[in-house]
Amino acid sequence: MSQTLLCVDLGGTKALVAKVTANGVIEKRYFDVDGAASKQQTNDFLCSIISQVIDQTCMGIVIGVPSMVVMKTGEVIETVNIPNWKNVHLKQLLNTHFKLPVLVHNDANCFAMGEFTQGDFKSDTNLIGICLGTGLGAGLVLNGQLYTGKHSAAGEFGSFTYQQGIIEHFTSGQFFINQGTTGKQTYQDALDGDAHALQLFDEFGMHLANAISHVVLAFDPDVIVLGGSVAQSSAFFLPSLHTQLAKLVNPVILQSLDIRISELGDDAPLLGSHALFMHEITSDQPLGANYA
Repeated sequence: MSQTLLCVDLGGTKALVAKVTANGVIEKRYFDVDGAASKQQTNDFLCSIISQVIDQTCMGIVIGVPSMVVMKTGEVIETVNIPNWKNVHLKQLLNTHFKLPVLVHNDANCFAMGEFTQGDFKSDTNLIGICLGTGLGAGLVLNGQLYTGKHSAAGEFGSFTYQQGIIEHFTSGQFFINQGTTGKQTYQDALDGDAHALQLFDEFGMHLANAISHVVLAFDPDVIVLGGSVAQSSAFFLPSLHTQLAKLVNPVILQSLDIRISELGDDAPLLGSHALFMHEITSDQPLGANYA
C-alpha cells in the first residue's frame, strides 16, 4: 500500500481535503467554510474534515491556509476572511490530534509551488502565483525557490492600499459582491452577452492590471499564473487586463512576461503542498527557508 499525504486547502468559503501521492491527487472532498465561525469552531471543523479523509496510508498532514503564518512554528497569526481564526498554534494542534508530522503554509504559497513543480520551467524561473478567490493571495517563487518571508506574508499585495480600500476589494470575488452580485452570476450573465456583466469584467481586468503592474515592477517575473475561482472567467477580463497593463509597464518588460491561467485547477495547491512536505523531510534546507 503506497504512502500518501493528507493535504488541505483552506479558503474563506470552502475547504478541499485530499490524499496526494507523487503521482497525483486522489479522493478529493469539498466542504463549505463558515467565515463567521469562532476560533474553536474552526479548529473543530478542520479536525472533523481531516478525520473524514485521513487513513492509515497518510504519512503526514499539510495544510495551506489563507493566513499569515509563523513559518518556524506553524502558528496562524490572522486570517482576513475568517476573522475570528487567529493566534492558532495549528501545527501543534493537528500534530497532537492526529499524531503525525504537520506542515502549515500559506495557501497561495502552496498554489505557486504546485504551478512551479508541475510546469516545464527552468530551475531559476521567477514565478508569481496569484489566487483570485474570496480574496487575493500570491506566492513568490524567485530563482526557483519559494520565498515566504518570516510570517508567510511575502506576496500579500492584495492588502496594499488601493483607491478607497485595498487591492483585493477590486480584484477578487469581493469586487462582484460590492457590485450587488457574485462572480459566478456575473460569469453566467456574461456568457449570455449581458452588457452590464461584460462591463464589470472590463473594470475587474483594469483593476487587476493595476495590481499586477506593482508586482511586475517589484519582482520582474518570468511568469504570472492566475488561479482561483474567478480565474475561470478569464476570457472576459484578460483583454482589458492586457490593454491596461500596456499603459502601465514598459513594453520591453511585457514582451518577455508570460501571463497564463492555471490548467491545474484545484489540484495546484494540493500538489504544491505535497512538494513542500517532501522537500521539508528530505532536505537540511527547507523549501522556502527564506524566513529565518
